[in-house]
Order: sequence, then structure tokens, then C-alpha cells
Amino acid sequence: MFEPTGLRRDAASVIFNLPGYRVIEAVDLPLGGRRVKVQPVDLDQGCPECGVVSSRLHAWSVQRVRDVPHAGRVEVVVRKPRLACVEPACGRRTFTPVTDQLPARARCTTRLRTRVLAAVIDSGRAVTEVATDFGVAWWTVQATVNAAALLLANVDELRVRRLGIDEHRYRRVRWFRDEAGGWRRVEPWMSTIVNADGGQVLGIVDGRDSAAVGGWLAARSQAWRNRIEVVAIDPSAAFKKAITEQLPNAEVSVDPFHLVQLANLMVTRVRQRLIRDREQRRGRKIDPAWANRTLLLRGYDTLSVRARTASMTSSPSTTQPRSCQRPGASKNNSADSSTWTQWSRPAARR
Repeated sequence: MFEPTGLRRDAASVIFNLPGYRVIEAVDLPLGGRRVKVQPVDLDQGCPECGVVSSRLHAWSVQRVRDVPHAGRVEVVVRKPRLACVEPACGRRTFTPVTDQLPARARCTTRLRTRVLAAVIDSGRAVTEVATDFGVAWWTVQATVNAAALLLANVDELRVRRLGIDEHRYRRVRWFRDEAGGWRRVEPWMSTIVNADGGQVLGIVDGRDSAAVGGWLAARSQAWRNRIEVVAIDPSAAFKKAITEQLPNAEVSVDPFHLVQLANLMVTRVRQRLIRDREQRRGRKIDPAWANRTLLLRGYDTLSVRARTASMTSSPSTTQPRSCQRPGASKNNSADSSTWTQWSRPAARR
């Protein structure tokens, strides 16, 4: 017969899985959620002053801390022992043990701070949104992010091969008086430079002009800049200028969203211009291009058979009037027919 050795954890402690603690009580709250009461497993710890290990219990204290929510709100109550120092020459008589999950004076568990930090940095979520989802204060999340920012590695020591640059507007436009007494408009923009391979933030500069981004790139070493292969940006002339000046060997990549947006904008402008040139007015529902305006902005491979037919022939749907010509126009107007036929072809739109 074999007997297991070591400490055996109960089922509640295994499920709750807070390292260094065991569950001594778990109850359902009347208004929803649960209250979990935990206690440290190891009650032997060294005095922070003299280092002598003590297990002499002086008193018990209870503290409420924040933890990761699971299937609703979880209220964690920690039953913390206060130990007495056994060294007579030590000036500190009592102390409270600390653990990796609950450092000294901590009000949140370490695993909660880790999850909060991952939600902001890795997932790119807003601080307010993360604070609401995890049930903590905005200041708690922001303090966690600020503490992690101080531990980030030196940018010049990172071997970055792909960069991503984008601007962000963090508040509304504000007006300030200059030294001459006039009003000056201040655009609240900032540019963020990230590692495109992992999403790590490398730097944040004020403004969205080429001088700000170019200055940050110029502050990097020449060897660091030579390693950059690709830079992903939106269609910004300022960013393109900074990259051309500081990273002449890097290729510029534009995200597909802005490319499709620019293409759709051009398609809309051409459609509006053709209608104005032909009809001398704005588009109406009797105009084929206006009736099929949404089809012109969609991918041809995503259209149904009926939509493809309407797009190829550039004719209104069956519910539209049969004639789409302006009064007095000839039905055999070859110039107008060729214009609409060329416009309706997928190759011309794409």
C-alpha cells in the first residue's frame, strides 16, 4: 500500500489555485458572487529585520483583497497571521509574513495585476474598460501600467526588424493663450511606435508630424536603424518622410484597411462625377449607378448571382423603373451606354 507524501490540498484550494494559500471557507453571497476565505499554507517566515525564522503566532488579522473575477464577482478574504520575532536582540517584535501573490501592503493579488497588465499592453484595451471588467479602480490599473513601464527593456538593446507607426488622438482640441495674448489651437495628437512582431510599445512622441517621428528614429543607433526591414504605417506623408530620411533601406507597408478606404472613396467620387456630368444633377434611385452604389463598394467574389448580374449590367433592381434615361435622351446613345458598361465591369472598379 502506497501513501502519498507531502501536503495534500483540498478540492476547493485546487480549484481556487492561489499559490501559497489554502481555502478555509467559501460561501455564496445573497446578492450574487462568492466570498472565499483563504489562509497561508506556510506559517514559518523570517523576520524582515534580523532574518531569524519564526513560527510563533502573535495574532490573526483579516484583510479583503481583489482577485481575478471568475463566473461573477469574487470577494477574497485573507486570514493573515502576525508572527512574533524570537530574537531577543531584534528591535522588531512582530511582523506579518508576505508571499508572492500578496506582497507587503498589497490590496490586489499578483495574478490580478498580471491579467490587468496583459489586457492593457498585449490586447491594447483602454484602462477604463479594463478597470470596469475586473472590478478595480482606474488608478489601480494605471499604477500597474506605470510600474511595468519602468521595467521595460532599453529600446536600443532590442533587435527590432519591423516597426509600426500610428497616430492617436487622446483628447479634444484645446485653445491656449500665447505670450502675445492671442489664442493658439493645440491638437492633442501623439504618435506611437511599436514592434510589429510582438506589439510591444517602443516609444511615444508628441504630435504626428515628420519632425517628431524622425527625431525619435534619429535618437536610435545606426546599427539599430539598419536592422529595420519593414515599417507599417497608414497613408501619412509625414510618416513617409520621416522613414525616408531616417530608414532609407526599409520598405514601407500600408495597412489594407486604409487602402480599401481610399479605393472606395475614389469609386464614390467617380460615380458622383459621372452622374453629374450625364444628368446635370445628383443621383436618384432611377440612376443605375446610384441604385447599385453599395454593390460597387463590395468585393465581387462576395456578391450573390443577382447582385453580380445587377453589377455587370449596371441596371436597377426589378423594383426600379424600367427606363433610367433622362427625358429627351436617345435610347441608342452609344457614348452613355459605353460609359455605364465600362463602369459596371469588375476590372474597372477594382
